[in-house]
Amino acid sequence: GTVFVVQWDKVYLQGKEDVGSFTFQAALHSSGRIVFGYKEIPVPVLQISASQHPVKAGLSDAFMVLNPSPDVPESRRRTIYEYHRVELDTGRIRSRSAVEFTPLPTCLQHQSCEMCVTSELTFNCSWCHVLQRYL
Repeated sequence: GTVFVVQWDKVYLQGKEDVGSFTFQAALHSSGRIVFGYKEIPVPVLQISASQHPVKAGLSDAFMVLNPSPDVPESRRRTIYEYHRVELDTGRIRSRSAVEFTPLPTCLQHQSCEMCVTSELTFNCSWCHVLQRYL
């Protein structure tokens, strides 16, 4: 009830099955923490060909747009737009390691005007009386 875990188990690089399989997971905690755990990383991530297997490690905000494909009327082309990206140093990803992201405090954690006024957040929050929350 406090964590959602997704695991990729025994994932092979296409055409490179001989190097071994990767096993890793992402854990999303109700507190906002995100932990990436790397159980088996058989080859240094920096040695993986970016042209054949683009590796992305980290977090980003993104949205997706589905556009009709002019070549095939019944299909759609998917475009993903990323912004606010936090990338991990892929050279530090190895077997039996983990990376933890801990959320910074935000205005949204406050439930009243008084809580906001007395908080020590370093950015400018303002209380919205209509929505009864901080913006």
